[in-house]
Amino acid sequence: MTTKTSSGRKRALLTGGSLLGVTALLTAAAFTDFANLNLGNGTTDSGVGGNNRFNIQVVGTDTAGLPVAGTWQEANTAAGVNIKVPGADLITPGDTVSVEIPFRNESPALSAAINFSLQDRAGFTSSPALSSALRYTVTLDGAAIATNVPQSGVSALNLGTFVAGKEGKLGVSITLPDQGSASANNALQGQISYVQAHFDATSVKP
Repeated sequence: MTTKTSSGRKRALLTGGSLLGVTALLTAAAFTDFANLNLGNGTTDSGVGGNNRFNIQVVGTDTAGLPVAGTWQEANTAAGVNIKVPGADLITPGDTVSVEIPFRNESPALSAAINFSLQDRAGFTSSPALSSALRYTVTLDGAAIATNVPQSGVSALNLGTFVAGKEGKLGVSITLPDQGSASANNALQGQISYVQAHFDATSVKP
């Protein structure tokens, strides 16, 4: 009686285990599907970013600091790049010297809100008397945006918003006015002012 009962229990357990195995197989055979969406601007090979490169450039200059039309450079260091203002080193009271500086928004898609300032050149010390005597006139594409002002008056001048690829031309004129007497004029001999033209740009979504 004991042996027969044990065999019956084993058969029952085996049958139950077989049913569980069949159920597991049926569950594993369910249908599957999936969907993928590539995040970007909707075109092939696009992704997040790519067209967000932001860059402004100024006219290229040669080894003598002369602007080279049709060429461009970054000039994005604190030291800056030299640009020649003809006659700047020989300026005397009553003189005006000037230079034109083409610039552009070289970004592929982003617009650029650009400001312009004149600032002290890092690592150099200007002669205070000459720096305070100099006057500046700034034009944008021929229109005056600052006229006969000291260096401090050329601060964050709004050049406007330039769409991707747009160019502009900035004119900077430097005047050393007659100081009113021979002695006052002579006091400026041998003095020097270290000035840096600074373009500051912020990206704007078109």
